[in-house]
Amino acid sequence: MTAMLLEQLVVALQDDVVSVLSEGAEAEPRVVGVELLDSAEVVRATAAGHLLLGVGVDIADPGAMDAALRTAADTSCALAVKCALPAPDGLLARIRSTGVPVLAVNPQMPWTRVQRLATSVLAARAVDSEPDGARTGGDLFSLANAVAGIVGGAVAIMDTQQIIVAYSNLPDQPIDEIRRQGILGRRVPEDAIADHLDRKVWTSETVVRHQRSGSLPRMAVVIRAGEDVLGSLWAAFPDDTAVPDCGPTLQEAARVAALHMLALRRQVDAEQESRDRALRSALEGRSGQSDLPGGVRLPGVLVGLSEAVPAGGDTGDSGVAARRHAALLRLVDLAVLDSRSLGYEPAAALLGEHVYVLLPAAGSGRVSTGVLLDHLLDRARHSLHRSFVAVGSPTVGALSPLLRARRDIDAALDHLRERCADPGAYRTEELRPELVLRRLVRAVRDDGELRTGIVERLRAHDAEHATEYAATLLAYLRHFGDVVAASGALHIHQNTLRLRLRRAEELFGCRSPTRRDVCC
Repeated sequence: MTAMLLEQLVVALQDDVVSVLSEGAEAEPRVVGVELLDSAEVVRATAAGHLLLGVGVDIADPGAMDAALRTAADTSCALAVKCALPAPDGLLARIRSTGVPVLAVNPQMPWTRVQRLATSVLAARAVDSEPDGARTGGDLFSLANAVAGIVGGAVAIMDTQQIIVAYSNLPDQPIDEIRRQGILGRRVPEDAIADHLDRKVWTSETVVRHQRSGSLPRMAVVIRAGEDVLGSLWAAFPDDTAVPDCGPTLQEAARVAALHMLALRRQVDAEQESRDRALRSALEGRSGQSDLPGGVRLPGVLVGLSEAVPAGGDTGDSGVAARRHAALLRLVDLAVLDSRSLGYEPAAALLGEHVYVLLPAAGSGRVSTGVLLDHLLDRARHSLHRSFVAVGSPTVGALSPLLRARRDIDAALDHLRERCADPGAYRTEELRPELVLRRLVRAVRDDGELRTGIVERLRAHDAEHATEYAATLLAYLRHFGDVVAASGALHIHQNTLRLRLRRAEELFGCRSPTRRDVCC
């Protein structure tokens, strides 16, 4: 079991709960757990290093006190007894002679509360030394209750995305509208986000006092792991006079909370990796025809992202390709973090030069996928110094539509790249006519039996006679029979365009879609 210095436990519980009567013979006594001194059988089986709570021990009764000290000495444990300070000199002399570390518990403090607080602090600290980083994270709610009981306020613990991950629920806690809304919604209310993001709180190395008009006074401390900010811990008090000098306690609580939140982050990261692997497997078609990999949450919206313009314009340069690949890997991380921060549980995968993000429709975030994509593209432009295009699919609910959505997205991204389209967010449904035409063109190019041979004849005639029938017909078709627009694109007179079309019809047998425009 993990040991905690007795002195650290006392500091965490504060003087109004316990204080040291005797440090004992050991230079740095340690505590590994809490046990009630109410059963001789249980105490005899208790491992060394526990804190024995002397329930029922009357310090005014020398016999009872001596028996409790003897038991603690025999089991190499510390002892806690109810004792008002200052303690009688005779009691202190009796304790010191045994070499047992003894704590004085506030006589007004119920034993059940002392047990709960001490157990919570020890359980939280135990997370610090579990091997291989395999920490369970403990119970942040228990930690919040323990801290609330010590400081006499109402505690809430938030992460960096303004999500309330734990809060105290002790009876008769102070509460205001901000706390009520936050607990009901499990996140910082919109009108309190500015207070939550107060720069004084997030840049301070100590506890900061904060109060907004109409709300309870609060003490706040940032939760850090090294230089990494994980969240913040806030304690609300009934009024200004009730705010104690609890800085050390809140700072210690923030350190313990960091262990929990790191464990929770590892758990979230493991779940994210599982979702990402499942999405990759699904998009690569390795899940069979109908099996949906575990971790792929549907219905959802599939989004594809690619760089708007090739970096450096030289795809053959290995250095450029490596930098582009590194940027796409960072884009995956950025997409996941942004999606999480806005309430989604995404899955992401990098396949080739396209990044795919699946955003579940069920339990979706606070903003629409469109707003999320705009935010992500803006972040990528500033953080990665590159511009991207994003294409979102309609909502899909099964594996087959998901694979079709990927094919549509791939076609849309390639099409936008060929067009040198502006960076931004697009939807496959908006691009549907162009995608259909693109597929038809590809089908005709790939199958010689679908071609009439007219284009080849037009180009051969143009090459031999220095005419421009092919370019004229192409401009006319691109503008859907609009003579004015087509002639403007070719910088020729409208009658010249009509004459060319009529002559092409005579020479090659190609009929224009609109006879009226050709003949009028």
